[in-house]
Amino acid sequence: MTMGATLYFVVKNLILPPGLMVAVGLVGLVLYRRYRRLGLALLMAVPLLTWALSMPLFAAIAARPFETCPPLDVSSLDALGADAIVVLGGGAYADAPEYGGAGNVRYLTLERMRYGAHLQRLTHLPLSVSGGVPRNMDSSEAAIMKRALEEDFGVPVAAVEDRSRNTEQNARMSRAVLPYKTIVLVTHAMHMQRARTQFERAGFTVVPAAVGYLGSRSLDYVLADFVPSLQGLANSWYVIYEAAGALWYRYAYD
Repeated sequence: MTMGATLYFVVKNLILPPGLMVAVGLVGLVLYRRYRRLGLALLMAVPLLTWALSMPLFAAIAARPFETCPPLDVSSLDALGADAIVVLGGGAYADAPEYGGAGNVRYLTLERMRYGAHLQRLTHLPLSVSGGVPRNMDSSEAAIMKRALEEDFGVPVAAVEDRSRNTEQNARMSRAVLPYKTIVLVTHAMHMQRARTQFERAGFTVVPAAVGYLGSRSLDYVLADFVPSLQGLANSWYVIYEAAGALWYRYAYD
């Protein structure tokens, strides 16, 4: 791993939970001897922050400003002139001994793949995948997605973009290899805003096909909405990750 990649990995995991809570606690410890009140306040903030980010309530509310694209109306695709479906990768990992040591996709990618396969069966549009080689892996994410879609989901993959490392590259490099104009773009609802913007800048006409809505959950503000859970923390991790990504892309690419 290069120095730049290492620094990115460290910073990313310190601004996302649970690293965020660890960082706040360490800063509190460092400050406690000299700035006792501030250090104590930060130390006391750690369990409160952990509780807040672990509540289902947090992610469900925080996701709503980002999930602006409604679910896809499949019946409208003919009128919109869609040429193809493009599924974006959402993570993969190297060690999957149950598959003979081959790589496997993470759950975000799996959710996107399932919806992409569902749309391909309904529309019979050519399906493409996009995702480069993840850290510490030899195979590209797109290659793993293609194999799983064809072998496990039973749908053909028409094209592969296997060099991109981020959303901007997903779009730009897909434009270089895909002979399509109007695409049905499959990614998570939290990610759709910036993904759509980048693909439109690359020259595509985008029909959003979002999956995995976090903000659509009905909240009754009863006890269960405030009870911390690992899934609640995972949802908060993704909301903060996408919010940080949206902020970065606003300044980096606008």
